[in-house]
Amino acid sequence: MNKIIILFYFLFLISVHFVHAHIGSPSVIYEGMAGKYKVLVNVLPPDVIPGIAKVSVIVESGEIQKITLFPVYWYAGEKGAPKVDEALPTQANTYEGQVWLMEPGTTSIAVEIKGSLGKEKVIVPLVAVSTAKKTMDAGLGWVLAGLGALLFVLMATIIGASMSDGLVAPNEELTAKLRRKRIVGMTVSGVVLLLILWGGKSWWDSWASNYQRFMYKPYEADSKIKQVDDQLILEFKIDSNSVRNRWTSYLIPDHGKLMHLFLVRQGTMDAFAHLHPVRKDTLTFESILPPLPAGKYLVYADIVRYPGQTHTITDTVEISESESKRLSANSYAEKNTDQDDTYVITNPLNATSPILTSESITICGSPGVKTYLQDSSSIIWQENPKLEAGKLYPLKFSVQAPQGQKTQLEPYLGMMGHAAVVKDDGTVYIHLHPTGSYSSAAQQILQARINTDDKKFTTQFPNSKVFKDSIDKFLTYLETLSEDKRNEYFMTSMRHTAQDSLHQDHASVSFPYTFPKAGNYRIWVQVKRNGRILTGIFDAKVD
Repeated sequence: MNKIIILFYFLFLISVHFVHAHIGSPSVIYEGMAGKYKVLVNVLPPDVIPGIAKVSVIVESGEIQKITLFPVYWYAGEKGAPKVDEALPTQANTYEGQVWLMEPGTTSIAVEIKGSLGKEKVIVPLVAVSTAKKTMDAGLGWVLAGLGALLFVLMATIIGASMSDGLVAPNEELTAKLRRKRIVGMTVSGVVLLLILWGGKSWWDSWASNYQRFMYKPYEADSKIKQVDDQLILEFKIDSNSVRNRWTSYLIPDHGKLMHLFLVRQGTMDAFAHLHPVRKDTLTFESILPPLPAGKYLVYADIVRYPGQTHTITDTVEISESESKRLSANSYAEKNTDQDDTYVITNPLNATSPILTSESITICGSPGVKTYLQDSSSIIWQENPKLEAGKLYPLKFSVQAPQGQKTQLEPYLGMMGHAAVVKDDGTVYIHLHPTGSYSSAAQQILQARINTDDKKFTTQFPNSKVFKDSIDKFLTYLETLSEDKRNEYFMTSMRHTAQDSLHQDHASVSFPYTFPKAGNYRIWVQVKRNGRILTGIFDAKVD
């Protein structure tokens, strides 16, 4: 292994679990240990910066005396953090607080716990960016405009009166000269007030323009199907105009992949693929197209950019009838070299017609109802709760062998399970793991930043070409490893206990998640058993 690979291996170790990709699902959830305390932290970041992040902390072990919260920015470190805010108890073992985020950038919420098990701390990473532009209610705008006009008239009248009526004794009449002074005073004051209003508006427009300029704008991309030799290829090309100094040479792997791309057939949501396109250049990624039915597909592509920024790029792509007929499962299995790529066909969302069973179709399940996986094993969503938007739920799934006996799940890309949640209209998408939706790599990067002497810390990026080449060489090296060795790398930063549902001896997997809004959702749960990646599908109705 050459020096570049060794250097990148260090970077990889702190990046293998980096994911916080989403569309329309803003909460950042962390489930794990804060030192000796087992906690579940839910952070709802603001959509406007400066803004307030709402934080809830559920502590499952120990007696708590006090919980404090404060932001830690990557560029400032813990020494540059503001004063702490206390989280107050709202119910048993649950604490809630608020944290001001004053600057945009890669940041985190530090949760410090003091109790019977000592004083411990955990970092929950997030990216503070403005994603919305607030508008004023039209009715309120007219009321404020009317009050402003009234104040304008009153101010001009007061100034005019002070130059005329205020200079005469009671019961005396204004002279012509004083009347002229009043008119002059009101006119001059009106002009001055108009200049003040114009200056205020110019200042406001300048700030609004800068806000609009620096408001977060997602990457854009163009997806298409092309033929290379006798194979159909999905090409995903990032639009260079949308890069805006966020150079894609600095992409880093998440679970050993530069990109996680999901295809979902629009409307029916009955076809799904989880692919890992290969980088052809800094903007272009390609993957062999699996045998999916014809139709228009939603495309969600997750990427991670150094030093801690995650992005989901959305697009659509059309698979024609002629292209679909040319796709073959046997040919795909023979020619696709990425063993971690998967696809599945299921019944349409909210289908009114009878479900046709076939060996190639996996029947969709629902909470509390068992459904079968591709190897005849079964999976069940263990609970059947009434789901409500804005509430945190553990989405727990259990897998059984074909004869009903216990089974053992294996790591799939460094996790005991993956889940993709998509709303029926495509406006909500998230890629979940059992530890939540936070980025553990960003957590480690920020923790390393906290532990770094400020005098030795630098925000300067490495050379882009060297950085890109080192990553490409490491990914090539990674492909030469055995499955066990790859999992050893992937699981390096995972911390499992015998009681943890993430532990490899367990046959269940749980994903903490907050549905952001009401509607119909489809959930794809991916686990690995006996060396085979299996996908279970479930529908959920959220009130």
